[in-house]
Amino acid sequence: MRRAFVVRVLAVLAIGIVFILPAQAHKASDAYLQLSRAGDQLNLRWDISLRDLDAMLDIDKDGDQKLSWGEVKARMDDIRAYALAHLQLQQGRCVLNEAQPPAIESRVDGTYLVLQLQSQCAAGDRLDVDYRLFKEVDPTHRGLLRVDMGSAAAPALRSLDPVGGAVAVALPHDATTASPSPESSGDTSFLLDGIHHILIGYDHILFLICLLLPAVLVRTREGWRPVARWQQAVWPMLATVTMFTLGHSITLALAGLKIVSLSPRLIEPAIALTIIVAAVDNIVPVLRGRRRIFTFLFGLIHGFGFANVLAELDLPVASFVSALLRFNLGVEAGQLIIVTMALTVLLALRSWRRYPPVVLRGGSVFAVIVAALWFIERVFDLKILPI
Repeated sequence: MRRAFVVRVLAVLAIGIVFILPAQAHKASDAYLQLSRAGDQLNLRWDISLRDLDAMLDIDKDGDQKLSWGEVKARMDDIRAYALAHLQLQQGRCVLNEAQPPAIESRVDGTYLVLQLQSQCAAGDRLDVDYRLFKEVDPTHRGLLRVDMGSAAAPALRSLDPVGGAVAVALPHDATTASPSPESSGDTSFLLDGIHHILIGYDHILFLICLLLPAVLVRTREGWRPVARWQQAVWPMLATVTMFTLGHSITLALAGLKIVSLSPRLIEPAIALTIIVAAVDNIVPVLRGRRRIFTFLFGLIHGFGFANVLAELDLPVASFVSALLRFNLGVEAGQLIIVTMALTVLLALRSWRRYPPVVLRGGSVFAVIVAALWFIERVFDLKILPI
C-alpha cells in the first residue's frame, strides 16, 4: 500500500510539472538569414524580430509596448554592435560591414529589423557560421539560414542553434555550376528543429495533455471508470492523435507554401480557445462524441502555429517540400515523445479512485485557467504569465 501511494504521488507530481510548464508559453523566437556570394564578396541579409531585440536591449523606453522608429533608431548603434558580436564567419576572419542602412519590415508574425551586410572575404567552398544571437537569454531562439547556391541548384537550408556551436555550409565560388549540397537534402537540422518546436510549444503540449487525460477512462452512466487493459487507451488515443497530426500537417503545408496565410494575431488566440474547448469537454461532454472530428479541426488551427518557421524562407517548391518533410517528421517525433511519457503516467494512475476528480477534472480546470490567460494575453497584447 505504501509503495502504491508513493507511485501515485510521484505520478501526480509528474503531471503537475507538465502543467506548470505551459505557464511559460510564448511564440518561438526566429531570425532569418539569407547568404549569397559574388566572387570574394559575401552578401548577407539578416532579419531580426524587434520584439526579441526589445527583450534583450530594452528598446521600448516609454513602456507602451509599441516600438517606434525613433526608439529603434536611438538604439541602433547598440543593436548593430550586439548583433555583429553574436555572428562570426570563418572564425571572425570574414568581417561583416554594413552595405545599406538598416530598415524596418512588417511580416505576418511581427515587425523585423533588416540588416544588409557584406564582407570581402576569400573563403573556400565551405563557410563556417558561428551564430550566437540571444544565447544568453532565450534558449528557444533559432536562426533560419538560406544560402543561395545560384541558378543551378536549390538553396541550402540550415537551422542555426545559438548554443550548438559553429556549422559549416557549402558556398561554391561558381554559382552557375553549383551542385545540390548536402545541406539542402540530407541535413538533419530541420528534423531536430521540428522536435525542438513541439517541445517548446507549451500550448500545443497542453492541448495534447487535455486529449490524453480522459484516454485511460471510460465514460459510463454511473461515471468514469478505468480501462481494463492498456490497449483500450492506447489505440483510441493513437487514432485521435493521428487526426490532430493530419490536421496540422495540412495547414503547415498550405501556410508554408503561402497558399493560405493567417496572422498570428488570429491564430494564437484561436489555439488558446481550442485548449479551453478540449479541457471543458473533459468535464462536460460539449463535443458529444465527435472528439476525433473536432481534433482534426483543431489540428488545422494548430498547424498555422508552426507554419511561420518555413514560410518566411521563400523557398522553391522542391526545397520547401524537403524542408517541410523533415520539419514535420521532427514535430511528430517530439509529439510521440510527449504522448508516450504522459500516457505511461496516466495509465499508472488510472485505478486511483481520485483520478476523476483530481487528475481529470482538476487538471482540466487548470488547463482552462491557463488557456484563458493566454487568450487574454494574445488578444490584448498583455503580459500576465511569466515568460
